[in-house]
Amino acid sequence: MHSVSHDRRTPRAHTAAPPDVPRRSRGDTTERRTPQQPDPAEEPQADDRQIDHRQIDDTQPDANQPDANQPDASAKGDDAAVSGTQTDDAPPPSMERPRLFTKDFLLAIVINVIFALVFYMLVTGMAVFAVEEFRSGQTAAGFAASAFVIGALVSRFAAGKYVEFLGRRRTMIACLAIYVLAGLAYLWVDSYEVLIALRVVHGVAFGFGQTALNAAVFSLIPASRRGEGAGYYMLAVALPPAIGPMLTLQLTQHLGFWAMFVSTSVVSVIGLIAALLIRMPEAEHVPDRWRDRLRLRPADIIEPRAFALAAIAMLLGFGFASIMTFLNGFARSEGMVTAASLFFVIYAAAVLVTRLFAGRIQDRYGDNVVVYPTIVLYAVALGLLAWSPNQTVIMVAGVLAGLGFGALLPAFQATIASMLPTTRTSIGISTFFILLDTGFGLSPLVLGPLVEFGSYRIMFAACAVLVASTLILYWLLHGRFSVKQGVSRRPRRP
Repeated sequence: MHSVSHDRRTPRAHTAAPPDVPRRSRGDTTERRTPQQPDPAEEPQADDRQIDHRQIDDTQPDANQPDANQPDASAKGDDAAVSGTQTDDAPPPSMERPRLFTKDFLLAIVINVIFALVFYMLVTGMAVFAVEEFRSGQTAAGFAASAFVIGALVSRFAAGKYVEFLGRRRTMIACLAIYVLAGLAYLWVDSYEVLIALRVVHGVAFGFGQTALNAAVFSLIPASRRGEGAGYYMLAVALPPAIGPMLTLQLTQHLGFWAMFVSTSVVSVIGLIAALLIRMPEAEHVPDRWRDRLRLRPADIIEPRAFALAAIAMLLGFGFASIMTFLNGFARSEGMVTAASLFFVIYAAAVLVTRLFAGRIQDRYGDNVVVYPTIVLYAVALGLLAWSPNQTVIMVAGVLAGLGFGALLPAFQATIASMLPTTRTSIGISTFFILLDTGFGLSPLVLGPLVEFGSYRIMFAACAVLVASTLILYWLLHGRFSVKQGVSRRPRRP
């Protein structure tokens, strides 16, 4: 807690500083002080515990003294903060917590799950569909899977700004309607070129729709519970990576690809109904002139301070896209389809577990304590897939991938959000997804030839080496700093 780290002052320290001493300027680190950098001239009003204590306990002997200079009250509040105990006259924190699980927030979670579920269902089966339907090579089949991501990536460059004046709810409804129609349109695709065009359009709808939803959901979450709300919002998205591929593998194996396409349309209808029922906060400041609305500047697309971590996420996404795109074909060639189906179920279960406690560990002990072990687990998972002598090893890889990659995405987003002011958080998160989608989109194109001229095992081994190399990159760009949530970034002491 920040109040614990910078409020350890004695009553003498309070009386020594006159009340009219101006507050020393700290630039951007005012809200991110470290325990070694207390602010002796800080006004007591900045401490929530002191304010609540003075409002409740009106029996202090210095009650007639001005509020700005009450050493006894502040000392008492500080003692309680340091000891970690709650005074008898302090109100329970739960009484002051605003409501999080509103109808609109729950509907937003449902819509986000629908967006992700359709994506994972199609990306898992599209490469095999292109091979069997149009006799495509592995490179062309990989592009059929990644064309969706390319469309989403291109749309994100403009969606961050344009959804604000188009309307978030209106944009989301239109995109989900395209989702419904696109799922049915796959049934009438008669050429590889038409398939690629449809995949790009579908991806553009995904990019605009998800951007509109993400822009609104953080307005639905109370500011005092934003970290908790974001955790639940991301926790729900852990299910589609398991359910989507599992449904696709079972539907295509027993009924055919038409069942996969019809199912995605049915799921999209559920999301469309939820979008019609939700109430979303819209942008407060929209330019009046169309020239200002349509103008797209670099600052509207990329947040430089988030670029380093987003670049690492791109490489991590590159590795995971190899699993999403090629695990189905690998399992079929090795006669281990059952293990491939269970891989995603086990992966989702591991993600659900790790996201329940990884965020709390990150808040308490810092980013590195979470990031380093999870990258190692993720690299080992890819190495096991490259080896995989039997189905048991594939399922173990699913556990490690969930504990690794499943924990990295929210950890990186939380880090980006903590290092940016609120006015730039949405652009920072958008930067994260732009580069993450870049990794997803490039992976099938680059790895397809490796599978075609080498093997699936060689491809997974190369991805394991790539993910392991991000340990060095992370240390250079972020890990060598002593970083903790809410604390300014400073070089680690030797």
